[in-house]
Amino acid sequence: MIRNLLLWTAGCLLTAFAVSSCESDDVDYGPISAAIAIDVDDVTPSSAKVKLVTEQENVASYMIVKPTPISDFEYAAHDAIDRLAFVEERGEMAEAPFEQTLSGLMPKVEYLFAVVGFDASGQRVTAPTFARFTTAFASSLVEARFDESADGTLIFTGKITPNAYTVSYRYIFDSDHNEATAAELLTLLEAGGSEVKTDKGVKELKLTKADKKGVTLAVLSYDDAGRPGELTSTFVSTDDMVSVIVDGKETKLARATEGVDIFEGKVAVPAKGEFTIEINKVAYGFAPYSGNGGVGKVENVMSAIPYYYGKDLADSRIHEVKKAVGRMAEMLVGGNKFWTNISAEAQLLVRVDLTYADGKPRYYLELVTAEDPNLVLEQNFDLFVWGGDYTLGKSKGGGTSPIADDNKSAAVLDGTEEGNKGGATYTDVFPDDWSTPGAVDETENSIACEAYLSNRDVAGWEIAHVAEQAGTIRMNKSSSKHQYSGWVMTPKLAKLSGATDISVEFDMCRFGDNADDIHVTIVGAGTYTAATVNPNGGAAQQVAAAGQDFVITPDLCAGQSNAVVNKPWTHVKLSVSGATAETRIKIDASKGSNSTKNRMLLDNIKITK
Repeated sequence: MIRNLLLWTAGCLLTAFAVSSCESDDVDYGPISAAIAIDVDDVTPSSAKVKLVTEQENVASYMIVKPTPISDFEYAAHDAIDRLAFVEERGEMAEAPFEQTLSGLMPKVEYLFAVVGFDASGQRVTAPTFARFTTAFASSLVEARFDESADGTLIFTGKITPNAYTVSYRYIFDSDHNEATAAELLTLLEAGGSEVKTDKGVKELKLTKADKKGVTLAVLSYDDAGRPGELTSTFVSTDDMVSVIVDGKETKLARATEGVDIFEGKVAVPAKGEFTIEINKVAYGFAPYSGNGGVGKVENVMSAIPYYYGKDLADSRIHEVKKAVGRMAEMLVGGNKFWTNISAEAQLLVRVDLTYADGKPRYYLELVTAEDPNLVLEQNFDLFVWGGDYTLGKSKGGGTSPIADDNKSAAVLDGTEEGNKGGATYTDVFPDDWSTPGAVDETENSIACEAYLSNRDVAGWEIAHVAEQAGTIRMNKSSSKHQYSGWVMTPKLAKLSGATDISVEFDMCRFGDNADDIHVTIVGAGTYTAATVNPNGGAAQQVAAAGQDFVITPDLCAGQSNAVVNKPWTHVKLSVSGATAETRIKIDASKGSNSTKNRMLLDNIKITK
């Protein structure tokens, strides 16, 4: 259960309650260039200092448009002609150099400032340049927590810390408004009344209660002109609450098991959108490069799958994921909004795990799809996110490595760690050389821990001598110091009842000049009846198949040079007769031999009736 200090405040608190930014016009005006820089500084609720800087020596005066609400003219949506017309219609002349503090502004309003430069003869010599900034406003940091005394009494403490623009504030600190929305709290504080208190300066609060109800601390700050600023609030619960917020709509998650702090539920999500998860009314996103943080086509630069490297390759490998897992972080301290990038509106299974010993919540996302009665097993390795993308080649195939204090072994990693952007080259793997318990002599190999196997969705598989790369699993390793031969074997096909004909499909990509046979073996009941192979993405070839051992020879899947960008994948489809619930499929890259020519990537395993 998370009972840490809860913080809730506006983003402006992190930047001294003032937001200032400049945006130069990047439209091509031909021979006239935008050569004016607009510096906006010392932003208060009612004023801002503006300084104009230019390296053009022939600028003698300016036509300026003083701060104007951005809602009056969203210049980014207009072309060069409209921008110039706006300045000429609303502008006034000012001498160069120009540095003034402009007053009479309203708090918490986004303004624009615009300027055009003129020479001594009155000829326009620069293109219009725009800047946007937001005025500061009164706000307060609120903190609250609770402790339980030996006799079971709950002691709630709170603290209000106003910012430099807050002269006074109104607040409540009670259990009577725990169900109130932000709008309702705002209305309550604006109206005042006996239950609302007024104060100024730093305020520490204490409330002792015998019941288990949580407590709400809400504050509305006022500036020196008596104007209301920002509502800031926090809720302290004696029992954890988790909700998903999509487009302002809240969906509460429920405990899957009574008394266990793992919350889950199905949530309606848009085809393309973002959302946050609230834990005790504190907004969370996914931690940087911890998992992919969403489902669908990976096009998020904070995802662990290295979209940030291959995004400029028009024909780069598309990573589409149905599942994601990782750590969460508060939005105010580095969290990134969760995302969807799918073809249509859908439902998303969201699970939040608060049981980890380090106190950091974990997320699990899975796209809910219509049940396919013919689907027996599917493994797309969506949760494999670390390592480079070998298929994109040396220049674009870098990836993410896990952040770990002293060990990057599957024996200690849980698979949700934050990542180092660019921490892996195109051939790097993290973690390297791991097996499931019982698959090998455990004295010779790193045995993956239960948490890692669960968070990679391979619990129940038997796996030996593999490694993780971006969006796929790598079998085998070859080096002067160490080499191994790996294999993967599916769980038993428990969805089958009686002898059944099945289809087994997967994708593979081989390294360099690797030229050993690949064995696909039926373990238990069943025999091969037919096979189709698309060598390196080429035309489908019918290949003879019989018995329980199918061999993929080098001519059916040739190795790819390291230098090749967007390496092709070989698709294999095998027909099996007489499979049962006890049947397993084993893919063995070299069938036990420690060859130097057996490295390969494996992806998209699918078994259907």
